Amino acid sequence: MERTLATAWSGTLVRLRCEYMEAPLGVDKPNPKLSWEIACAEGEGDVLQSAYRILVASDPSSLDRQVGDMWDSKKVEGDAQNAVVYGGAELASKLRYWWKAKIWDRQGRESAWSEAAFFETGLFNADDWQCRWFNCEYPNGPTAVYYERKEFVPRNGARITAARAYIGATGSKANAYELRINGKKIGQDLISPGQTHFRRALYRTFDVTEDLRSGSNAIGILHTRKVIFRLDIRYEDGTSEAIVSDSSWRRRKKGAYVALRYAGGSISEGKGETYDARLAPDGWDMPGYDDSAWGRPIPENGPLLLTSQLQPIIASRTLAPVSIVSGGAGTFVVDFGQNLFGAVSLSVVGDAGTKVTLRYAESVHPDGTINPGSLEAGWLAEPQPQYDEYFLSGKGEERYQPAFSCHGFRYVEVAGYPGSLTADRISALVIHSDIENGSEFACSNELLNRLQHGAAWSFRSNLVSVPFDCPTRERQGWLGDAHCHAEADALNFDMAAFFAKWFDDIADCQLENGIVPLICPSEGHEYTLDMPWTAAVILIPWDYYMAYGDKAFLAQHYGLMSSCLSSFRHLLDDAHLLQNNRIFGDWFGSAGELSKTFLATAYYYRCLVLLSRIASELGETADEATYSALASRVKAGINAAFLKEGRYYDANSQTANALALYFELVPPACKPAVLGSLVKDVLSRGTMTVGCLGATAILAALAENGRNDIAYQLAASTNQGCWGYWIREYASTTALENFSDNRASNNHAFLVGGLSAWFYKHLAGISPLAPGYRHIRIKPYIPEDMDHASAQVHTVRGMVQSRWQKGRTQLVVTVAIPPNATAEVYIPSGDRACIQYERLGSDSEQRALMRIEGSFAVYAIGSGQHEWKAIYTEDVLRSLHKPDRQ
Repeated sequence: MERTLATAWSGTLVRLRCEYMEAPLGVDKPNPKLSWEIACAEGEGDVLQSAYRILVASDPSSLDRQVGDMWDSKKVEGDAQNAVVYGGAELASKLRYWWKAKIWDRQGRESAWSEAAFFETGLFNADDWQCRWFNCEYPNGPTAVYYERKEFVPRNGARITAARAYIGATGSKANAYELRINGKKIGQDLISPGQTHFRRALYRTFDVTEDLRSGSNAIGILHTRKVIFRLDIRYEDGTSEAIVSDSSWRRRKKGAYVALRYAGGSISEGKGETYDARLAPDGWDMPGYDDSAWGRPIPENGPLLLTSQLQPIIASRTLAPVSIVSGGAGTFVVDFGQNLFGAVSLSVVGDAGTKVTLRYAESVHPDGTINPGSLEAGWLAEPQPQYDEYFLSGKGEERYQPAFSCHGFRYVEVAGYPGSLTADRISALVIHSDIENGSEFACSNELLNRLQHGAAWSFRSNLVSVPFDCPTRERQGWLGDAHCHAEADALNFDMAAFFAKWFDDIADCQLENGIVPLICPSEGHEYTLDMPWTAAVILIPWDYYMAYGDKAFLAQHYGLMSSCLSSFRHLLDDAHLLQNNRIFGDWFGSAGELSKTFLATAYYYRCLVLLSRIASELGETADEATYSALASRVKAGINAAFLKEGRYYDANSQTANALALYFELVPPACKPAVLGSLVKDVLSRGTMTVGCLGATAILAALAENGRNDIAYQLAASTNQGCWGYWIREYASTTALENFSDNRASNNHAFLVGGLSAWFYKHLAGISPLAPGYRHIRIKPYIPEDMDHASAQVHTVRGMVQSRWQKGRTQLVVTVAIPPNATAEVYIPSGDRACIQYERLGSDSEQRALMRIEGSFAVYAIGSGQHEWKAIYTEDVLRSLHKPDRQ
């Protein structure tokens, strides 16, 4: 029995995760990453972890005896609590492992052991599957969806103790398969597996123990892509058996899915299906179905890589209509009040053969009819409208939900519906990768709330296996689009598993010479050199590291990053400027002149700086020095060529000056003048001229250089060229593709990444000062015409919260810092005498003021709940709304 120490501590460990998932099934990393959060008694603060110990065992009874027969890390000094890499004995396929952890705080007090958690391994090697792939002819026409079925009887007399279904498929923009056992759909996934490179497939693992029967069982698989399947059954007597995809199954090529409209190739994939319920083979996924007329599948080989998909793509919520308007003759226009990516669920009763058509749109015409134009890929030779068709079986109440198509939409036209369509008969399922984690922002300015609402919904709609450019036309993983909102993604959602998967896709696409395509997963095109777009390969890992502190992620992709950046080295001229890029520029910006050489070289410089920092974090000291030295030469080249009169960059556009400030290109002596040029241009125009690159940088450039007042003016403006114009002119619920109008896509994310990040980092004031939020800055900006703002970010250490509430002469700031983190809190007042500080729920004395910095009193705090009350004089009150004095 383990000795109980006198220095025991009451804190506990919670939310134990493996590979960023709680109790995951199918982990196929040989050294998975383990994480936890720390929970403390109410009122306990200043908690820092000084050491940890992890036990991993092959059965829970070993953990009960404090034995880690797979791994005992022993006591490890340090504050690591996220992405701790497993370092024990070799893990075996298809087994459950149990683990728990304890920590010591900075006083050396030892916590109790956490509750036991578990993870299950998947199949590490191709040989573990012991089966073949079912083929699929690509994919349109009456054989678009295949039915595969298998009946079996478990071993007589043996009780089933566990059963796991492993099913994988090659990637697709649409759903690729649906697994059914004994008439029931298995899992909550609505798109599986998501997009991958052609060389990789992904598989999901399901616990189906409760879905099997002692007698005859039936397995059914619907699929549009190559699919592989294995069912492992374990019995009480210690024996096991497997049911695998092979030639013994029965196949039907024709069924209710009459057509999938893929006529435009992958660009149209998943944008429409026709389902004829009269042709459905009723009971095909149940035991006893007569499949004697069915044929046999054709087993074949699959892709080179088959790896686990731990994060599912699900429906996070269901929306009811806000209005249904009849257009006569069985036609209704349904408004769900929110632009989204997802599917419709429809209930209907009618005669056999009645056709109901669902057409989708993001907007409506003035007469109330739908306007599907922005959903179509206009550069194709033929229009590609998005619609689904359902033919009724006539067998009473019927429910239709497309299985192999999804759409970006707010409005749905339902044509041919028998009877009256009411709100209880139709709903919309909101589909995205499982990323929700409770992060949120709100404030007293309703326009900003609506913009944040639209930003979050835009991110959500475009985070589906890969970061889409839009959920309507292309659904492609453009690198440039993705890095414009990666930081905001990580503030709003749990992006760790999502980006880990997508960077595997990027690595799959990289050529031997280091070049990465501008779209990942690639379909064989866009292998062109465009530095501002390709910069995602380095910008996103740095955002990832700051959010999650996961050094193993950096190490895994360091070769990808360094070889990718090296592929641009030959484009540097003698002045260290990057030439001969194919470059998209500041996409949808309205500035007349913007040098592509400046843009390319500025992003190249930023990547060199970040890769130098990454090399330092990984102990690659020689690389660190090399990248740092080259960055200095490139910076000098940029300033020699593009810094004009010491006052502005390039042609004095907002994007050029904002990027120069944001990327720290500006010499210190010139910074006030360059900032002044940016501010002057913004004020003279009353709007922005930026595109996606400038929109990511402009608010941060202003805020980080003491001009949050101008940043706030832009964020709160409804002038054309600003975000608020979308709300004023179109009542938008997601972000538009450009600042001018809504004739293009109404659900892009690349223009609102910088805006949403500014809400969290500056208006509410939360940002990481050290990787993984080990050290946090809380520095809120207090606009004159706002009463309050608040945000919470669910970090790897727990929830960080910041709220300020302003009265006529008093400001109250409330902050929550999770255990194992520290923070600097900036209270807007240089007069410490007018500030009252209290650690909520604690009798501890006030901590010392750290320093006065400009117009801020800066406090150093530890974990816990904290509150400040600042009583203002009229002079201080007026000074709050002036430019920051830093």
